[in-house]
Amino acid sequence: MKVRDAVVAGAFYPADKEELKTMVKQFIAAAPLLQIPCITTIIAPHAGYIYSGLVAGYSYRQLDNLDKSKHWTIFLIGPSHYSYFKGVSAGLFDVYKTPLGIVNVSKTTKKLLSKEDFHFILEAHLEEHSLEVQLPFLQVALPHFEIVPIITGDVSPNYLGTVLINYAPENSIFLVSSDLSHYHSYETARDIDSHCNDAVEKLSLKELAICEACGKVGIATAIYLAKKNKWKSKVLHYATSGDVAGSKAQVVGYGAYVFYKG
Repeated sequence: MKVRDAVVAGAFYPADKEELKTMVKQFIAAAPLLQIPCITTIIAPHAGYIYSGLVAGYSYRQLDNLDKSKHWTIFLIGPSHYSYFKGVSAGLFDVYKTPLGIVNVSKTTKKLLSKEDFHFILEAHLEEHSLEVQLPFLQVALPHFEIVPIITGDVSPNYLGTVLINYAPENSIFLVSSDLSHYHSYETARDIDSHCNDAVEKLSLKELAICEACGKVGIATAIYLAKKNKWKSKVLHYATSGDVAGSKAQVVGYGAYVFYKG
């Protein structure tokens, strides 16, 4: 069995099972539940939980709109922070492990490797945190799910979206992992990140071009799918690391977003 072990437990989030579960439950419970039918996509940040967990809670709270008796396939899309490569790397593991238990990897992952520009690049997954930090939130929010782990390299968002939507079963959600601007002053960060918020709200790739999100490929993929399928979008919450912890001299921006069928 191919296991992808947790590598940032104890750093980005607590390694203790009960502490982690309590923290994630509190983040999700603190966010308002909006009546949003037919959710297709959420976008959530992937920093250390003390910085971005509250914002992520806004995205995961909306999963309470889903039918939790069903088994969901989560297409988990995150950027590569440590490796450069062409195309995307699909995580061809059997399971991912977190302090909350194991997460099964969908058989769809292997099927994707037949497509052009889809590879399994082990090195891209070994230290990458952008997917891992989303898993405890999913484990708390959904009782029955499996993941299709996708790390993006140099790839066309339109191509990525076209491939993934064609492989998505009926009960599927796209989950894009992305932080926003990094290490600007508080005021500058909010100005730059306003373009990210506008990009989602207006489904505007022009605004997204100004945005400094590390997961820009995933966000562009979500916008492409939304425009193609006439989905609607909503900004759920925005904050910076300076709003929740630490100094405002250099901050990182975090956004929570949702896309849904109108």
